[in-house]
Amino acid sequence: MNIAMSAAAPIENRTFDELAVGDTASLTRTLSKRDIELFAVVSGDVNPAHLDPAYAETDAFHGVIAHGMWGGALVSAVLGTQLPGPGTIYLGQDLRFRRPVRIGDVITTRVTLREKREAHRTCIFDCLLENQRGEPVITGTAEVMAPAEKVIRPRPALPAVTLHENGPDPFDLRGKRGLIVGIANEHSIAFGCARALRDAGADLAITYLNDKAEPHVRPLGESLDCAHILPCDLREAGALEGVFGRLSQSWDKLDFVLHSVAFAPREDLHGRVVDCSASGFAQAMEVSCHSFVRMARLAEPLMKDGGTLLTVTFYGSARVVDHYNLMGPVKAALESAVRYMASELGPKGIRVHAISPGPIKTRAASGIDRFDELLAQAAARAPQRHLAEISDVGGLAHFLVSDAARRITGTVIPVDGGQHISA
Repeated sequence: MNIAMSAAAPIENRTFDELAVGDTASLTRTLSKRDIELFAVVSGDVNPAHLDPAYAETDAFHGVIAHGMWGGALVSAVLGTQLPGPGTIYLGQDLRFRRPVRIGDVITTRVTLREKREAHRTCIFDCLLENQRGEPVITGTAEVMAPAEKVIRPRPALPAVTLHENGPDPFDLRGKRGLIVGIANEHSIAFGCARALRDAGADLAITYLNDKAEPHVRPLGESLDCAHILPCDLREAGALEGVFGRLSQSWDKLDFVLHSVAFAPREDLHGRVVDCSASGFAQAMEVSCHSFVRMARLAEPLMKDGGTLLTVTFYGSARVVDHYNLMGPVKAALESAVRYMASELGPKGIRVHAISPGPIKTRAASGIDRFDELLAQAAARAPQRHLAEISDVGGLAHFLVSDAARRITGTVIPVDGGQHISA
């Protein structure tokens, strides 16, 4: 039987009992410069014969060639995904490198079952890689233990990979550490941001409000491999300082902070601004605005090489939105604080931004009177006829934290399908 790989087909194996001597499988790949660079990144093999054209012209092959084990990896791909396929255990490989493989060469990799041994379900495969001219470039044998059970699985979708010619990927957050404050559940804006930042490689610490919130937040933190999952009620004196104290004990730096917290007493939030109490106004300002200022002050000593401070606002800061009430003036103060802190902390390389999503159905937003009506009206007015989701906010947070945004600070950036430009 001859099997050829299809990118869309599911991955299906052949069990030991299904295999017959003479069975074959193959795949064909065209070597590109990108293939060579990706193999060098993954393997760490930066031999200039593969990566430096000027040097390669002077060596025995007079030009850039593929890593020998790039071909070996193609053999592994056939054995692991086609014949025998999933469940195969590699026992040994013997390869002979007959000719160099150059950029543009079309390589067909074929494995053929030569021998079956009942002991340990052992199979011996002949391996042959040929170029577009039919010339052998690699020959050899592979010894594997074939699977005993049938497996049929969807073919996994591979992530996109971007190579940057002039140094590290500016969007790569590996090595960066950040604190996320404001996750209540999987629908929280803060969680959408945390997930995007973690997917980009950042190490995270997160907080939860109290014992009641912990069962909802801790599993989310564990799914993100968070180094710290800490309690923090911003209404309690010393709670925020305790979080930063814990971080400073184990982290020697902090690269970013996300503040996604808003609160006002219900009776003040649902009434007119002119009727709000002094205590309610003060509490809303403390939790929703001044706590961000406090975070900046506590983060500053840990941002030795600069960093990013992010908060979340709403367009009700700049214009009247029905039922937003007290939070309008509070968010206006928050946005003003962003601009002043950006000016004050800029010389230390610390950037400050406010992200302004349109209406998003979160637990915090549910406290706003008639919020479902606000959602529907906003979506109808948005030029894209679609409001942002938490993943959209996370994408913007990723950009602002990354080195790609190193010369941007002091901004209030909408992410709302264009709704902010509509009357």
